[in-house]
Amino acid sequence: MESADGTFYTEMDTDALESKGPPSWRTTGAPLKLRCPVRPLYIVGGGSALLWIVLLCLHVTKSSEMSAKFELLRAEEAKIRENFSHFDVGSMKATIQELQAKVSEVSSQMKNWQSSDHEVSAKFRKLESGLKEQLSNMSSQLDNLRRAATDMSSKIRKVESDLKDVAASNHWRDFDGHKYYFSTKMNSWEFARNACANVSSYLVVITSDLEKAFISSHILDKSWVGLNDLDKESVWKWITGQPMDKRFWEPGEPNNAGNEDCGELMKNGRINDIPCAEQRLWVCEKEGAAEQGKGLNGDLGINK
Repeated sequence: MESADGTFYTEMDTDALESKGPPSWRTTGAPLKLRCPVRPLYIVGGGSALLWIVLLCLHVTKSSEMSAKFELLRAEEAKIRENFSHFDVGSMKATIQELQAKVSEVSSQMKNWQSSDHEVSAKFRKLESGLKEQLSNMSSQLDNLRRAATDMSSKIRKVESDLKDVAASNHWRDFDGHKYYFSTKMNSWEFARNACANVSSYLVVITSDLEKAFISSHILDKSWVGLNDLDKESVWKWITGQPMDKRFWEPGEPNNAGNEDCGELMKNGRINDIPCAEQRLWVCEKEGAAEQGKGLNGDLGINK
């Protein structure tokens, strides 16, 4: 133990001092020095006070900021209330309910449609494919019909014109109990044969020199006669089945130069063989004094 003058004593020494000294010293003397000094306690107390001051300042600052934010929120609330004061809440609720009902109905319809969409789409694609195919076929058939109609119309007009020409009375000539028609238009041998048949006549069959001379004097140019070897090559016959008088041939004919199977009468009265598709005038013949103009409004078709 340390005494007032700085001298250290043991516990026993202290007791001896207390017993030896006067009583007044023991009760009124200076206190013994403490082992811990007093100065650190002041430092701790000052630090605590400073900390409390700092915390108080922070609290005051935070309170000011919170108050300012609170005032801003109150101002926003007032503004929102003012903006929404013009709306009728009841009307808005009714409108919202009506819209919700419509949305529900549309949603239900969409679900129903989606469930059947696959089947409907498949049927539609199949129907569309079938219609496109039919349309393509019909278009092709229509094109063919148009071409055929155009061709037929042209042929009909030509046939009608030729038949009217054949039937005109001023083109028929009488000779030896027969009537002869001398065409003014040209066509193939087959057409000439059918044109004569449609006015109850036939391509002319020449059986005598006199008849040949009569016909030669009336034709305007080379003309078809009813002579051919279509049934058998080089076997020339008239369309009536009669054989031909070989004296009527042009010298050196027939020579079949280029598939020549039909006969033509030339202006010199001689017969020549040429291809049946060539374009020539023709001569029709019929027996007796046939009715003038027969066939003009009657048989306009072509006999095959």
